[in-house]
Amino acid sequence: MTRAFWFMEIWRWILTVVAVVVTFYGVLYFSLFFLFFGLFPKDLAEPTAGFLMGSLIVLAGSMIAPRRQFITAIFLFVLVAMIILLLPFHAVSAFAGGLLSVAFVGWWFHPSRTRRSTMWVGVAVGAACLAFLSLVYARHVDRPARPEQLPPELIYALGTNASGVAAFYRYDLGGFIDHEWLWRIDANPDSVALVVSSLKLQSTNAVPPQFWRMPPHYWPLHASGWRGVSKFSFLGKQSRARWRALLLGP
Repeated sequence: MTRAFWFMEIWRWILTVVAVVVTFYGVLYFSLFFLFFGLFPKDLAEPTAGFLMGSLIVLAGSMIAPRRQFITAIFLFVLVAMIILLLPFHAVSAFAGGLLSVAFVGWWFHPSRTRRSTMWVGVAVGAACLAFLSLVYARHVDRPARPEQLPPELIYALGTNASGVAAFYRYDLGGFIDHEWLWRIDANPDSVALVVSSLKLQSTNAVPPQFWRMPPHYWPLHASGWRGVSKFSFLGKQSRARWRALLLGP
């Protein structure tokens, strides 16, 4: 083997290491600023981050490796397992992503791989991506909306009138310094009045346009956009610094 061959071999292994490091930091920052602190559905953020971390690190390194790609994929899977023990990623989804990537690498570099099998794998991957995007969109608009337990501050504010709340929904808008949530409370007028007084809200004629552009499908697009309400409702946008709220009724 010539010196040029060994030079290219070493260079490809260096690129493999660089690809793994770049992928790790890329997935880490993408997870932090888009999945965890962005508008991505929060109940999907941690599993998605774990799956991306597990799968992309294995793929980035093994697909670039000059040879022994399957062994490289197994080594990187073990490395991912060690990373997951140190970072707060979803372990099950990370291991699933890593194992799927190892299987993909073993299949891709197998000498008996055919064009027909490649086509079917491509169709399966495309269908899985479309299903995942559909799930992300459904959770982004909070469909189906699932009622939650009342938070401690509302239980304290309502006291014995907590039974007047028919349903409580909370939607996480994300954020880093100033985290924000949306609240929807369906309750009788007395309970809504207690919530308003406990939060020290005041009436105003100036509602920011952004207040009407919220992701949940049940959020009104304008002040007269609330239809089919059979009970009083409270819509609120909460952050650490301020409250913006709207009261709606039949």
